[in-house]
Amino acid sequence: MRSLFSSALIGLVVGITVTAYRFSISRVEILRKSIDSYSEFFLWLSLTIPIMLILTKIAKKVPFASGSGIPQVKMLILGKIDYDPLKVLLYKFIGGILAIFNGFSLGREGPSIQIGSSVGHWLNKTIPHKSITKEQFIIIGASSGLAAAFNAPLAGIAFAIEELRMIPSMFAIVNCSIAVIVADLISKTAFGMNPVFPVKINNVLPLKYYSFVILLGIVAAIGGWVFEKSLLRCVALSRNSRYIVVIIPTIVACFLILFLPEVLGGGHELVVHSLAGSFPIKTLVILLTIKFLFTLISYSSKAPGGIFLPMVSMGAMTGTLFSQSIAFLSNIDSFHLPNFTILGVAAFLTAVIRAPLTSIVLTAELFGSLSHLLPTILVSVVSYIVSGFLKSEPIYDALVGMADQKIPLNPAKEKQEP
Repeated sequence: MRSLFSSALIGLVVGITVTAYRFSISRVEILRKSIDSYSEFFLWLSLTIPIMLILTKIAKKVPFASGSGIPQVKMLILGKIDYDPLKVLLYKFIGGILAIFNGFSLGREGPSIQIGSSVGHWLNKTIPHKSITKEQFIIIGASSGLAAAFNAPLAGIAFAIEELRMIPSMFAIVNCSIAVIVADLISKTAFGMNPVFPVKINNVLPLKYYSFVILLGIVAAIGGWVFEKSLLRCVALSRNSRYIVVIIPTIVACFLILFLPEVLGGGHELVVHSLAGSFPIKTLVILLTIKFLFTLISYSSKAPGGIFLPMVSMGAMTGTLFSQSIAFLSNIDSFHLPNFTILGVAAFLTAVIRAPLTSIVLTAELFGSLSHLLPTILVSVVSYIVSGFLKSEPIYDALVGMADQKIPLNPAKEKQEP
């Protein structure tokens, strides 16, 4: 009972913290999108400069708060690093909000996961429990963070098992379930019961179109491989630089807010418009290309922020672009085209993070529909197999490997060495 209470407490604190973070980001995005005059634009522009300096200072002073935070969480669980959880939580919270205000193409999921893990890390130091280890506290907190960020409790559990390597014992699953349920309830209390992308799909994709599903899996795997290799290359260049490059996405955002504001932020509006089929093929190609490049620039700047939501938007645009292309070349019923937008999300996520179960479950919870579950499984499996042939490494494992050479070891372990 004490372990269940501890898990519920983690879920409660994480749910409140991540909900506050998610609410702050939504307010900031609304504020940025409401710019409709030159005076408001110059006011926003004047604020981006001090914010850029703050983000630069955060990247230098608290390097563990940089980026998405998921590689740091994985290294913390493995015992390769250690840090002050409250300090990282504070700077991640503030830095993530400021990066979104400046328009960086970053999401809330990575910071929410690290914020959740920091809560678990801190509670372990505050109320240690014999039957729950430090690593379990961190994993439970991280999965609760994902659940609260996307109203996706089942995806939080899948993420804990696939990405954070939680041993799936009944004890661990029950404790993790209690935490994600509590965190999700708090999130739903604040944001409502609807999924992040509410969509009504009353039709089931006919079996005769499943050859297109397989083809989409192949296309998304290739696109995910290109994105992963490009991102790792940009991160490597950034790590080798002596300077913090937050200024680059800030300058790019200043131009994009005038000419292509849709690609700023995580990309929520891009997913909504892709589902609605609002963009023609030419516009989709431009938006996908710019979103792709701007995400690379934003993430490699070391600013706090994740790539999950940008990947969701790129996957949605890939699926929509694919569906419009096959509709142009064949006689597929346009009534079924929104299915491919959703399938594109699952396939692209699987190709990059190499976690098919998490991608399948998260896609179902993001869109709140199970009518596409079978083709989602198929497209994810195809994407996983093809990306394996392409020798695509899980993006977060690759980032951990790069960080091994840059981040100091656990200070507690260093003191034990002769």
